[in-house]
Formats: sequence, structure tokens, C-alpha cells
Amino acid sequence: MKIYSTVKFFIVLNIICLLQKSIYAHHKIYSPRVKEGRQSFEWRGHFDVDDSDSYDKQHHHVLETEYSWTDFWQSELELHISDKKDTPLDWEKTEFQNQFQIFDKDNFASALYFSFNFVSSENKGDEIEYKYLNEFSNRNLSLTTNFIFEKQVGKNSSGGTEFSFSNYLLFKKPLITGATLGLIGFSEMGYIRNFNTFSNQEHHYGIQLNKEFIFSKNEFEFSIGYLTGITDSSADHKIIWNTEIEF
Repeated sequence: MKIYSTVKFFIVLNIICLLQKSIYAHHKIYSPRVKEGRQSFEWRGHFDVDDSDSYDKQHHHVLETEYSWTDFWQSELELHISDKKDTPLDWEKTEFQNQFQIFDKDNFASALYFSFNFVSSENKGDEIEYKYLNEFSNRNLSLTTNFIFEKQVGKNSSGGTEFSFSNYLLFKKPLITGATLGLIGFSEMGYIRNFNTFSNQEHHYGIQLNKEFIFSKNEFEFSIGYLTGITDSSADHKIIWNTEIEF
């Protein structure tokens, strides 16, 4: 019954996406769970494949380090490097983040996330970003959802707050190779005061494979995924990846 309820929730959430058609943190879905003393380094990114020159072959890379000060407080530093048609191989922004866990139960966890982003490209204002993170889980499945709010500040700011959300349904039973499979999605809705029309919103949904292993007493995690765009403003296809080492 619990499995059915979780799957039903995910299906309803994606139907909402299709009917409306979020700002994603470059294809990372943040877990609300904080583990004291955890320290890690990761490299993630995406590569676009599209018929349009404005999207095709553009790619984005994020270098991130994080540390959990307590069992409820975690800090992170992210460096973003992008390669777009008009700004090739550009240092896009630097993010300072803090996450505070609210609930930590076996079947449910939630957290609040705050970030200040120093933007160094495209003559844009800096950004304030805040999120609500939650996770529902049982023995077989987990569903993680991020609700994201982002606002530009400073003289070059666009004004208004943008809203997005992302979700990840993970099937915990390993495949033959020991990897796990998940359904993953990212949606950008536009400004809260006036959501973009369906065709001008960005929505990417697909699958992701995850593999964890231990090497020299360190925990490594690797994931790779494929996303397809479901609106005119979305890149046709995206290849996403993430590599992480936990010390």
C-alpha cells in the first residue's frame, strides 16, 4: 500500500508538470538528510544535444565541496563553469550554500536550503536562492523533491522571483550490475508573478543510473542520466552526470 501511494504521488506530480509545463541547480536534486562530519567533493554537469545552434553542444560543469558541521547543518561551495554559444568556457558563478534539516524520520525527511550566488557572466545580477527539500521513502522506493525559489539582486537584476521544482524517484532494488535506476525530472516555471506560457517553460525528464563502490576506504558514487525536453524552449536532449567522493 505504501509503495502504491508513493508511485501514485509521483505520477500525479508529473501530470501537473505536463499540464503546466522550474530553475534547476544544474541537474542536482538535493537530499534533505544531513550526516554529521560528512565531507565530499563532486564534479557534475550536462551536455546538450539539439537541432538548434543556440543549445547544441553547450555544456556546463560544477565543482562542489561540502561539509556537515552538525547532524542538521551542512555548508557547500560550488564553482560553475559553462560553455555556451555566446559565452564560451566562462566562469558563470560561485555559490555559497547552507542547508538546515528540519525532520529526519525513517520514512520522511525535510530541510531548508539557502544560497547566495555571485554571478560573474552575462552582465546579470547576483542571486539569492532558497529551497524546500523533502524525501518520502520506504524499503523499496524513495521520492526526493526540491521546490526552488530564485531572485536576482543588485543593479543588473531582472526583478521578481522565479520558481522551479525537481523530483527524483529512486528504485532501491539494485540491477544485475549493482547499479540502481531512477526517474528524474527538472522543471522551470518562470516568474511567480506571471508564469511563462507552456511553450516558454523548460522541462526535462528522463532516467538516471547510479553506482556506489568503496575504493581505498573512500566511498565513490557515479551517476549518469538521459533527459528529454518536452517543450519548445527545452533542449531536445541532455546527458547529465555526477561523480562524488566522500571522505
